[in-house]
Amino acid sequence: MQNVFKLAAVAALCASAAAAQAQMTLDANLELDTTYTNQVDAPATNARASDLSLGGRVEFNVGAKATSGDAFVAARASLLLKKDGNTGVDDMWVQAGNTTADVKLGRFEAMDLFPVGKDTVLEYAGYTPYQANALRGRKGSDVFHGALGLNAAPGLRLELGLVFSKDAGESKGFRPGVVYTSGPLTLRAGLESVKVVGAATGSENGLGLSAGYQLDKDTHINVNFAKKEDDKTFGVNATIGAAGIGLVSGKGATAAQKATTVYAAYTLPLMGVKGASITPAISFAKGGTGSKGQTAARVRINYAF
Repeated sequence: MQNVFKLAAVAALCASAAAAQAQMTLDANLELDTTYTNQVDAPATNARASDLSLGGRVEFNVGAKATSGDAFVAARASLLLKKDGNTGVDDMWVQAGNTTADVKLGRFEAMDLFPVGKDTVLEYAGYTPYQANALRGRKGSDVFHGALGLNAAPGLRLELGLVFSKDAGESKGFRPGVVYTSGPLTLRAGLESVKVVGAATGSENGLGLSAGYQLDKDTHINVNFAKKEDDKTFGVNATIGAAGIGLVSGKGATAAQKATTVYAAYTLPLMGVKGASITPAISFAKGGTGSKGQTAARVRINYAF
């Protein structure tokens, strides 16, 4: 019954878009992951634990955009039907504005201040490095998320995000960011002022910096840095055609708060079918004192239909 209601909501958005004579898009895709993980304890025990799992989802997307002179209203909804029988929503937002400024409200991901490239599988061992994404978005249903965007100059966009919640354990705060694009070069910088609801500590301030360069049509490189209090993270990755490789390394205040992961992936056509691909990927993760190292391998099948 829950699936029926969500599909009805998507259908309603389609109908309203058609009524408004908006530019509407409708698409769907399947993603299926076969994942193997192997964890190794600290050298004192050298115990091992492995697991093989199969996960995935079908994603239905509907989007619409209507314009009136310089002004526009756009919307997008993504319904997820998951392999475990549950349903969910990925994107669900509305955006309104013009070529100078716009406002976006709903469930979405804001500016990426630490792009990780082809992260088909990217696991960490014991400690998750800070990546300037505590307030990026796609929070719970009761969380308010909005972003004001300003196109200040050609290639220069400013974004001010606000996340608010009263739910214990949720993060809230402000997230200003800026992205500048000039030819093959893309520069990103942003701040986060993060307060965890119900936590005894006050707000923590974070910083994200990223530089990306498009070497040619098929080759792109990112170099990233993030910092929040005692947490510092460095990342570098490259996408070269169908292949991707990257490294993320971060540390916190203690010897246990360390993590370094190297990851790689390669996408191949599947059976020569249009829209179908298979991506084998692997990541090697090492943690700090007392944590487990981990190897993860994944084969992802994608089919857009």
